[in-house]
Amino acid sequence: MQVEADSSLTAAIEKRRRQWREIDGTARLWARDASLWTDSGEEEWLGWLDVERLGDLTFANTDGKRVATEAAALAEHLAGPPFDRCLLLGMGGSALGAGLLWRALPRQVDAEFIVLDTTDPREIAAALDGVDPGHLRVIAASKSGGTLETRLAFDLLLDRLGDAASASALAITDPGSALETRARDAGVRVVFGRPDIGGRFSVLSVFGLAPAAVAGIDVEPLLLGARRMAAACRRPDDAAGTNPGVELGVLLAAAHDCGLDKVYLQAPDGCPEMVAWVEQLIAESLGKGDVLLLPVAAAGLPAGSAPDRLDIELVPADLGGEFFRWQFATAVAGALLGVNPFDQPDVESSKVVTRRYVERMKAGDAGTPVGVVRLSEVSELGLAQLVGTHLATLPERGYAVISAYLDRSHRNRELLNALRLGVARRIGGASVLGFGPSFLHSTGQAHKGGPNRGLFLQITADPPAADTPIPGEGLTFGQVQLAQAWGDYEVLVERGRRVLAIHLDGDIEAGLRRLIGALG
Repeated sequence: MQVEADSSLTAAIEKRRRQWREIDGTARLWARDASLWTDSGEEEWLGWLDVERLGDLTFANTDGKRVATEAAALAEHLAGPPFDRCLLLGMGGSALGAGLLWRALPRQVDAEFIVLDTTDPREIAAALDGVDPGHLRVIAASKSGGTLETRLAFDLLLDRLGDAASASALAITDPGSALETRARDAGVRVVFGRPDIGGRFSVLSVFGLAPAAVAGIDVEPLLLGARRMAAACRRPDDAAGTNPGVELGVLLAAAHDCGLDKVYLQAPDGCPEMVAWVEQLIAESLGKGDVLLLPVAAAGLPAGSAPDRLDIELVPADLGGEFFRWQFATAVAGALLGVNPFDQPDVESSKVVTRRYVERMKAGDAGTPVGVVRLSEVSELGLAQLVGTHLATLPERGYAVISAYLDRSHRNRELLNALRLGVARRIGGASVLGFGPSFLHSTGQAHKGGPNRGLFLQITADPPAADTPIPGEGLTFGQVQLAQAWGDYEVLVERGRRVLAIHLDGDIEAGLRRLIGALG
């Protein structure tokens, strides 16, 4: 990690470093002392500290028999028929780490690996296009076992795999979850997670290791790097600057003290998966109450020296070590900033409203929320005025969020990034882009639970004519995605957030171009 610090930040770092020494922070963190944070059960979520045990895994065969194995031998247990494409069905921390490992580390398996963390019907169709079910591998990953997107996609893929599911599918979940039951009923093998490791802290657990094993990645160097970093993060607090996890955590807390709460992350070699992993870890762990550290993907944005900007260049030469360091630093920053970094109290809120919309859609009532603007009903001048008025409400130290409930095609990404840059220029500050519903499981916590300084532009579209039905649900994936968008929108409005919702009820590309043009 590379970062530059001015005099005020340097002073704030030293102040937070002294505070950490005075509270005996490192010793208390390793002792799992919940009073270091908010004393509300934090000790139950510190299993990721057990780096010496993270390679000890429990595996259940299709007959339900459980066996213990080490991470290095996991690939043998997960061996199945050859495949051309592997789909990882998971949301947030259950999938982002594995996706990064697939991208960053050498693989022995010559196949395509796709993280399917969406309900977007176009994206789902593209992930299934051109591959024979007999040459498809499926991994469903959900800690709770009840994640909506993962459950629906798993049902769809089990239907597609048919009799091949027992050999070609795998479930990763905590013991006793609904996903374990569903997998066992379908004859699918299960690898068990640890209940004391939360999703966004799980990359060095089975949620990262099992998908890596399927890809033929040697996970031992990854765990070795994590163990080395863990040892470094045990160094005593009286040796200033020698504990890398504490130093990073102190930097994050000090930056927040100085108003440098927009953390611009530069990916190594253009690897966006590293930024996405750090983004969900910081935003979901530290975006609560009066605390906000907003991660911003710096790729494509001009360099700058805004008064609220902290630039961090990610240099993960040792990926296992970097995973552990960022997790440890997040725990340190949470303690210094007075928040519980292991919960996500505001993620559930939109899920509740989503379920309400799903039931309405099943009953035949699509029900667009009041306040959503249909693009076809607005003139060019009216759209420019609408967007301009919305951007003019940016609060002090504010930021803009574009929440796009669209597929992540190359064209959509290109246009949405142009929109993001245009918004950043108009407001003179930070602008971020998230695709729905995946961002709901990461930055969505900060949007709803952090300080009310966000300016939200939600973009939705009509489902395609050839929408994908969900087996046994009486719904399509396009309908569920809209229900998730409406749930997100309603909760933002209920929380008093500044939100403008635009529905592209026509050609998506043309609609995005109209929005870009409205910026002037």
